[in-house]
Amino acid sequence: MRKMLASFAPMAALLLAPAAASADAPVRGDTERGGRLFRMECASCHGADGGGSTYWQQASQGKNLGNLPDLRDSAFLAQRSDGDLRKAIRKGMGRNGWIPGHSFASALSTLETWDIVQWLRDGSLTVTQFFPDAAKFTAKDFQIDQWGAERLAENLNLKLSQKELEVVVLTVYKGQRDDDDVRLVPWKPVELDLLKAADRLGYLSFQMMDVPGGERIRVGLGIGTDGKLQRVVVTHPDAKKKAEYEKALSAFVGQGQKGASVYKAPRGLKNGDAWAKALTRAAAISAEGITMYEKSERSRTAFDR
Repeated sequence: MRKMLASFAPMAALLLAPAAASADAPVRGDTERGGRLFRMECASCHGADGGGSTYWQQASQGKNLGNLPDLRDSAFLAQRSDGDLRKAIRKGMGRNGWIPGHSFASALSTLETWDIVQWLRDGSLTVTQFFPDAAKFTAKDFQIDQWGAERLAENLNLKLSQKELEVVVLTVYKGQRDDDDVRLVPWKPVELDLLKAADRLGYLSFQMMDVPGGERIRVGLGIGTDGKLQRVVVTHPDAKKKAEYEKALSAFVGQGQKGASVYKAPRGLKNGDAWAKALTRAAAISAEGITMYEKSERSRTAFDR
């Protein structure tokens, strides 16, 4: 009898074991391995850090291949699920259709693909770093209009290029989370109508900033519904510099108002005036982007009252 039971054990294990995970199901990859794979398979076009390469610029010139996304941009990554990134890598399918020459199914295994996805994620900022109680958010690219550009020029002496007038605004809401994930709400009227203004926690904008010393860094600005700065997070490969920059910028938390405004250097902050000037610029662009979001909301809901 014992021998008979032993012979059934392997079969029972197979029958009772959970089904194997689908290749499409998100898997937490290995960041370090993902970085190595990215540099091997992707760097010729995307650059070693994901910011683009001169090779791509030269090879694509005059060929109408579209713009290469900046994979270091947290706003870009926030608008794409892990499944979206996997599909783009393995099948060459982006949100707007096929990506020419971008299919790595034969070069990368499923697990290797998830390793690269994890490396991209670990290098970006997330909504919950700024709003821990977030349950959902919207994201849209806004173009600061003529009046906003004029306000920045007249009030803050900021003259921006056309590219700098493009701002992605994430609008964050509280509520019930599904499976502990913060959900990106599609920019569709039927979905937007379900969101409540009373649940709005604030806004998130990702900006480039020239800091004292001349370095250009990436920052995320968490801004409340009252326009005040709630949190600043920096992305930087050097943990010491990241901590140094975040400490300086966090001294400005609580400043700001609705619309663009001048940030003032806190007493005792080293290079305070330079930090204030850098933050004023980044926060002003973010504030005008939020103004554009609010205009779009008023227009969208004009007949709901």
